[in-house]
Amino acid sequence: MRPEDAYPKGWKRWRKGMKALSVRIMVAAVFFGSTSCVPDWAKDGEALVVLLMTGINDGAPLDSDVQISSGGVCPDFVSLRVENHFKNPGVTATGFRHDIVIERYEVHYFRSDGRRVEGVDVPFGFSGNVAQEVLEDGATTLNLEVVRRQAKLEPPLMNLRAGGGAIIVTMFAEVTLHARTTTGVTTNSATARLQVDFADFAGTDEECPVN
Repeated sequence: MRPEDAYPKGWKRWRKGMKALSVRIMVAAVFFGSTSCVPDWAKDGEALVVLLMTGINDGAPLDSDVQISSGGVCPDFVSLRVENHFKNPGVTATGFRHDIVIERYEVHYFRSDGRRVEGVDVPFGFSGNVAQEVLEDGATTLNLEVVRRQAKLEPPLMNLRAGGGAIIVTMFAEVTLHARTTTGVTTNSATARLQVDFADFAGTDEECPVN
């Protein structure tokens, strides 16, 4: 009797099916394992490049004066360092097609104690337009308004007036950038947070600084 005759009828078909199933399970495991290791910035957006915000106000907190000595109010601008890199580090230079243009940004405020009701605990959030190119595999710095004049004329910032620096409120501004490549492909959004110390500082400025 041949060795295979000792097994039930159809065992060869069953064994072949089990091998095929094992292969499919292994492929699925490799697939899901590889996708679970992909960082969020690599999955966000449709472009082959990633937009990174690697610095805001040179890493320093912002002192925001709610009014200058003349009684006027000034906006606050900070510098943002942004970079443009390929998601796949093995890709070589391709020219202008993967340059990035930052088109819009948003600013929202919150406090470390979790209070973030706009117009009560923190200023109202806002969005603005911007046109800043970031070359392929390059970096640049841009200045953005993170505290508007209007915010200093509304609660809660207007409540800090005449404090002479005695009352300081610390908040955090979350800045988010939105961009596309020069060929119109949406990139990932980039977000960074900035500490802002609001007060009626005892300064001597009579005019808003030039940004």
